[in-house]
Amino acid sequence: MLLLQVKCNMRITTIRVIIPVVVLSIGIIYYYLAPEETIWSPKCLWWLATGTYCPSCGVQRFLHLFLTGRIVDAFRVNPFLLISLPYAVLAVLGKWYNINGVFAKSNQILYSRTVLITYVVLFFIWWGIRIIFNV
Repeated sequence: MLLLQVKCNMRITTIRVIIPVVVLSIGIIYYYLAPEETIWSPKCLWWLATGTYCPSCGVQRFLHLFLTGRIVDAFRVNPFLLISLPYAVLAVLGKWYNINGVFAKSNQILYSRTVLITYVVLFFIWWGIRIIFNV
């Protein structure tokens, strides 16, 4: 039993180290490379298939603009991402860095049925807006 607990703790510690390394690496890449100017940057399959924007279209451009300090331009690319960013950050912190229950209250709010349903509804409303108005 103790061995299982040690393995579980090692896994959690590893994940707690990997997350910042991955986030920092992606941040460095998107800080220096503008997605619209690079060939390697993946294209949205939804956009290629339908010619309309999905709710996530513009994530790469958003990251580049946001990281280079052009927040207003990032908001213009995809406003929903700027709204989603705090939610995503708190969700990751609350899940993997909730040491001594620091994020217990925010987790209770973030993972409540009301907040999750609201987020999903807003996501689909945003998708509809993107399709109807091609924004």
